[in-house]
Amino acid sequence: MWGGLDLAAISERPSALAIGTTWEQLRVSTLYTDDEIIAALKGMKVIWVDAPLTMGRGAFRDCDQMLRRKGLNTLPLTWRSMQALYHRANRLRQGVAEADWRETFPWSVYVWLGAQRSQKKNPLLLKRWAAQEGFKENLASVHEWDALACWALGWLHLKGLADCMRGEEGVIWVPQIL
Repeated sequence: MWGGLDLAAISERPSALAIGTTWEQLRVSTLYTDDEIIAALKGMKVIWVDAPLTMGRGAFRDCDQMLRRKGLNTLPLTWRSMQALYHRANRLRQGVAEADWRETFPWSVYVWLGAQRSQKKNPLLLKRWAAQEGFKENLASVHEWDALACWALGWLHLKGLADCMRGEEGVIWVPQIL
């Protein structure tokens, strides 16, 4: 079993979690507190998370720069909100230390599905693909769709269709053809 987590930097903002092993039994929920998230993640083998799991020497780690060269722009890690997100992710990581945590970039899934790099995120692309795979839920927020995109990277990984941008300062998982 694995989970996809779209993590908010602070607990007052919604985080979303997708958990399952198949599209048909995949469940997505919105959570807020660290305790809620840790309880929901217990027992997960792998957690695919939209949050930086490492910090670099500057605004962009080498793995971020690899994505940026492909037209996928990440936010600078020097922003206070990104630093808060990094710290929260690592607190949660300590709370679910038995899991393998993998950093993702959900926008890469939208681009893999055909979104133009310059357009805004459109959950309809992901919704159409998920429905074709057997997913039946109607998600309420972009956070829930991003959690599904994180989970989908785990699914793509199992199918041999995910790859990582690996550098000395971190690793970010994306669909293979990017």
